[in-house]
Amino acid sequence: MAAPLPVEPVPAEPAPVEQGPGRAPGLRGGAPLFHLGARDNALRTSRFGWTTSATTNIFGVDGGPYSEDGEHAGMIFSLVPRYSFVSTKEHWAWVGTDIALELPLTDGDVPGEDSVTLADLPLQAAYSYTIFQNDEGLALLAGPRLGVAFPTSPASRGAGVYVRTRLGLGMLANLPLLDGEWLNGAFFSAGGGWEHLFSQASTPVNGDPVIPRSSPSGEAQLEASGQFLTRDQLSVQMSFWVNLWGDLSLGNTWGLVARFRDVPSDGGCVPTVLTCAPVESRGSSATAQMDSTTFGVSLSYPAEDIAWFELGYDNTAPGLGPDGRRRSVFYSPGAQLYLAMTLFLDSLYARATTPPAKPLTAAR
Repeated sequence: MAAPLPVEPVPAEPAPVEQGPGRAPGLRGGAPLFHLGARDNALRTSRFGWTTSATTNIFGVDGGPYSEDGEHAGMIFSLVPRYSFVSTKEHWAWVGTDIALELPLTDGDVPGEDSVTLADLPLQAAYSYTIFQNDEGLALLAGPRLGVAFPTSPASRGAGVYVRTRLGLGMLANLPLLDGEWLNGAFFSAGGGWEHLFSQASTPVNGDPVIPRSSPSGEAQLEASGQFLTRDQLSVQMSFWVNLWGDLSLGNTWGLVARFRDVPSDGGCVPTVLTCAPVESRGSSATAQMDSTTFGVSLSYPAEDIAWFELGYDNTAPGLGPDGRRRSVFYSPGAQLYLAMTLFLDSLYARATTPPAKPLTAAR
């Protein structure tokens, strides 16, 4: 009998995505991979991110005489490990953190600013309940989120921050649209949260000047020295992505933040060089200010279920500028252009642990 002859190996079919919460056939674009996970395993929604951003005045856009931030460009590298300990068709719960490093690419305008900055380290937990889901891709999830952020950044340590706590509620939805490649679907993400600050004092304990800055995600990274700290913060944000063609998506983000800053209480005083100057009674320990809006637009495209590339514009602006005028929600001197890449670790883990296809043999 002749020896068996080797034949060409038959490529293995891609492993089907498990039908966990929100996962269903018909999801297109990168946003569902980012928010719902590329694969339904223990590392679901774990990711590694790289973002390069620059203020628009670097590209010749005039920020005006009140461009308090100056020209700024930088990179942010982030590792977001998450562990999904519950993942059924209706229930999804996970814990995780977000380790982020910022590398400035321009000369720092903050005295003593480090070349590489570690952001505050959060510990997060979230639960999502699948309200509705079908095989065509229509899905709706909602649930609470909890978070505690520790002051690992120089700015928080200098301000005398003990810890920040956050309680929020989020909603995710996927909506199939037309059949075919054009406008085949849309994805929505919305949520709100309340954040509370525990600190040593009502003002930063470090007197060095610090200039406020915001990341492309809208998070304030530094807080101005000499101002009263933000004790409580209420925020709402909504984002949506529409698939223009295939997996190419157009995204849009809107956000609003109300901050409650500490103010002098009855009988308080402000320390000076020689004495403690009395202050006028305000009758309250906090004051509210609607002082931050966010507007963003982006184009994004996923490379299968491994990576997601995004090119966008972000404007996170305070309510009032140094000139006393109200800032536009669409543009301010701190507006940024950014390029981001996200690697989905849940997908890479699934590919690394999937057994390779075995070659077939035929006998004559």
